[in-house]
Parts: sequence; structure tokens; C-alpha cells
Amino acid sequence: MKLPTFDDLILLPESEALQRLFDGRNWRALRGVLLLALVVSLVGVAATLDEGKPLAFILYLADLAATVALFGSRKEPWFERHYRQIQTAYLLLQDLAWSPVSFGLHRGTGTVGLLPWFFLALRLRPADALLLYGGYWVLSSLPLAALSLSGPTDFSPARTVAAVLLLACNLAWTRRQKKRFLAEWRREHPRARERLRMREEIETARRVQLSMLPQGPPAVEWLELAAASLPATEVGGDYYDYFRLAPSRVALVIGDVAGHGLASGLLLSGVRSCLYILEDELASPARVLEQLSPMVRKTTDRRMYVTLLEAVLDREAGTLTVASAGHPPLLRRGSGGWEEVGKGAPALGTFLDARYEAETRPLSSGDVLVLYTDGLTETRDDAGREYGHERLVRALDRAGKGAAAREIREAVLSDLGLFRGGAEPEDDITLVVVVVR
Repeated sequence: MKLPTFDDLILLPESEALQRLFDGRNWRALRGVLLLALVVSLVGVAATLDEGKPLAFILYLADLAATVALFGSRKEPWFERHYRQIQTAYLLLQDLAWSPVSFGLHRGTGTVGLLPWFFLALRLRPADALLLYGGYWVLSSLPLAALSLSGPTDFSPARTVAAVLLLACNLAWTRRQKKRFLAEWRREHPRARERLRMREEIETARRVQLSMLPQGPPAVEWLELAAASLPATEVGGDYYDYFRLAPSRVALVIGDVAGHGLASGLLLSGVRSCLYILEDELASPARVLEQLSPMVRKTTDRRMYVTLLEAVLDREAGTLTVASAGHPPLLRRGSGGWEEVGKGAPALGTFLDARYEAETRPLSSGDVLVLYTDGLTETRDDAGREYGHERLVRALDRAGKGAAAREIREAVLSDLGLFRGGAEPEDDITLVVVVVR
């Protein structure tokens, strides 16, 4: 059983938190007396066996067994659940084993005076404190010789006064620590509950956002796709999706909300819903962007905007059509090397008059298309340097011609990880790789 931290206790019910705290502190104090208890029981076993005192021998043997069992069971779940009762029973046994009574051991162990001082280190409930100090007082202060027990022969007022004073000190210190802990617990408990509620809501939003991303590429024989989205926080502001418009036509969409976090995730969910509503019009990417921009502008304030790029791949026509709203251009590698497709035009949601236009390029077998968000190229290393467009192209070239989409994706992400080192990501990163087969 370990001493709980305040964070371990803050979400527990008040009474349970207090008891867990006191149990942890009491066990830490009790561990210090176990070795002494072990010595007392071993000495008692030897002495009573030598003097032929069977009842005292049984007592000390039981005390030895209880001490060993107590230490050996400290990691069991039931030990923590019932620790208070176990502690009280064990210390009552020590009251008896350390006292001059000891079932006929006339010398006693000489350690009875230590117990009430040790009890001061424990935070006890009033009933437990009365029981332990009462047991000490009966065995050390009352004239038990009249009952044929080898205890004190005369009443001991000094030990009576000491027991009462120590009991009062124990109760006062316990009450003081209880009051101090509960004051802090009652102040922080509502805040911790609110933080927990917010974490649960953010986790729910994260699951919802992850469910919005494709669970796998579309079943299109002539395309090979691989993607990765790495949010900088629990809820990211990046989005990508695939739309199969016809057997020979596929639309790819990638977007990025300014910033990241819960607000960005909520705005992305609205953009995604609109894209599915406009699915029949996705073959005309410029027109789709024109319809999305007013929606974003009306559903958010001036501080939020969305960059979006749509690419339509038409195998039958052999064309690639791209329209962009402020998003980093698509990278296309054909027979002539890498080129950027889809530039210009403001992001969605801005209050600028925007005219979105589509660019068309030829599409043939072996072409490689790379879509990404600016979090990739703007990633910084420990020295503050940006990853940049040129290093991205070099990483793509190192994958080699004829590489699979998954291999290209892994080559870029591995190079990005080596570049970033131990620096924390500042923005979400999304990468989509397409190979035309």
C-alpha cells in the first residue's frame, strides 16, 4: 500500500478520500514499528519457552505470525480495503504483547511505555484511539495482580494522566489535519470534477473527429493511397477524405482550420457535413469551394478560416483537376519531375471577394500526387528551423521511383521525425500520398 497523492484523492468521495489519506500515512508510520515488534515477539517466544509459560508462548508466537503476515500482505487488494480494521486489531495485540501482563511473563518486555508515543504518529478515528489508549491504560495502569495477572500491583496515576494527555493530543492533531485536508479537498474537488468533465468532452470530440477521417482508402483498383494525420493536441484542425464519384473518377479533399483544438474540430465537422451534402457536385471543385466559403463565413467569427484543396482524378479522361482555397498546392510527379498544382485564392471563411478557379493537368500511370497541410513544412527543429518545401521534395525523391504509396509516406514521416528531434509539434500534420497504377 502506497501513500496516495492529492491527485489520487481529489476525485474520491470526501469520507473515502480522508480515510485513504490517513490509511496511507498510518501504514508508513506503522512500518517503522514492525521491526521492533518482530524483536519483541522473538524475545518473548524464547523467554516464555525457556520459562515454561505456554499461554505467553502462544501469545508471542501469534504476535510473530501477525507481524510477518502484516508485512507480507501489504500489496494485496484486500489489505488496502480493510487496513483500518487490520491496524486496530494488530495494535491491540501489541498492547498485550508489549505489556507486563503477557500471560505470566513477570518481567514483561519493558516496551509498554513506547506504544502510546507511537500512537501519536497515527491519525486515528476517536473510537479507534479510545480503544488503543484504553487497552494500554488497562494493561499498564490498573492493579491486575489482584486478578492473578502479572501486571502492576498498584494503580498508576502517572500513566493514567499520560494516557489521557496523549489521547487528547492524538485526537487534536488528527482533527487539525482532517480540517486542513478537507478545506483543500473541498476547494479543489469541484475544479477537478470540471477538469475531468472537460477531458471527457475533449476525448469524445477526439473520437468523433477520428471517426470523420477515412478508416481506409477507397477500393479503387487504379489508385494506391496512403495517408497519416497527426494532431498536435487531442482535437486537431486537419481533415482529409476520399470520395468515389464513379468507377473511373475519385475526389480527394484535404483541409486545415486555422489553429487546432476543440473549436477547430467543431468547424471541421461542419465542413465535412457540407462536403457530403455537395457530393454530387464534387466533380467541379471550384464550384464546391465557392459554395463552402459562405457557409464557413456565416458559421464562425472573423478569427476562424479554413484552407481547403480538392483534387479530382479522372482515369477515363486522363486528367487531374485541382482547386485550392489558400491551401498548400498539391505536388505532382510526372515524367517531367515535381510540379505544384493549385495556387492562389483566399481561404474559406474570409471576408475577401474570392474567385476560385480549377487547374487541370494530365494524369497517367505512374504519377505520384502528394497532398499535405502546412503543419508539415512549417515543423521546426530544436534550433527553430523550418522543415520547408525543399526538404519535403528531397524526402519524396529518396523514396525512389516506383515506390508504393505507403513507402513514400513512411519516407517523409521518418525524415520529418529525424528533423524535428525533441521539439514539440506546434501544428497538426496531415499527409496524403497517391500513386496512379
